[in-house]
Amino acid sequence: MGFVDDGWRRGESPPGRDRRSRSRARPVVESLETRALMSGAAVGSHHGFYGSQPQGPFLNPAVIAASADLLYGPGSASPMTPTPREIKRQTFTARWIGRYTIGPPRFNDRASTIHFYGVDGGSNAFLKGKFQIALFPPADPNAAPTPGDPYAGQTTGVAALFPQNYLQTGGLLVLDLHGAQGNPAANGSLPRHLTWTFDTNSGGPFIAPVGFNQGAGTLDIVYRPSAHTRAGTLGSGVAMVTFQGLLNYSQMASTVSKYYS
Repeated sequence: MGFVDDGWRRGESPPGRDRRSRSRARPVVESLETRALMSGAAVGSHHGFYGSQPQGPFLNPAVIAASADLLYGPGSASPMTPTPREIKRQTFTARWIGRYTIGPPRFNDRASTIHFYGVDGGSNAFLKGKFQIALFPPADPNAAPTPGDPYAGQTTGVAALFPQNYLQTGGLLVLDLHGAQGNPAANGSLPRHLTWTFDTNSGGPFIAPVGFNQGAGTLDIVYRPSAHTRAGTLGSGVAMVTFQGLLNYSQMASTVSKYYS
């Protein structure tokens, strides 16, 4: 509600105005422009916590097919054939835009520590959420894997996704990350494409009862370095992170979800 005039007692006229002009100085209701909803609808799911939404324009069918083969193919730990409906139920997508900083390594076989954080985004598994990621690029991308270090020469890390559909959900989706470093000269030593697997330390809606403890997919990162590096870091900027794959969680451990199949 806007006011054309104010600051004068009832019965008085502002200097230089007569009562006719003052009578037009009344409270008026101002119209508001229409605005589209945020990314919840754009990154929704076939069976999300609050209804049916599309899975997002960035969904790559090849990633879904590769994830299905990894989880349920002949060489997997649980060879079986999920129905197309089940594949659709398990399809998981998420995207955020946040900030990243680069710091020193924690161990001498790592080149650095890259931390990501953001709240601007969402997933088809929850309408609102935030994320944190820690990545540990290798000091020697050509190091050969060993039985004691199967991911030598690869970037490793962990992603923590926090649903915020309502206050204190207790939800936490943990994804283990790893991937080849690639050509440092071509990508500035920043990992851009990794794979993820479901970590059973997840909680809340993502607890893992028997039969619902699988998940695999990809993480793609687009970096926009800052013109001025943040003080105390080796590099900083803005990053867009995109998750997609299959996530076989029950959807029954949430107080707001009535969907299963």
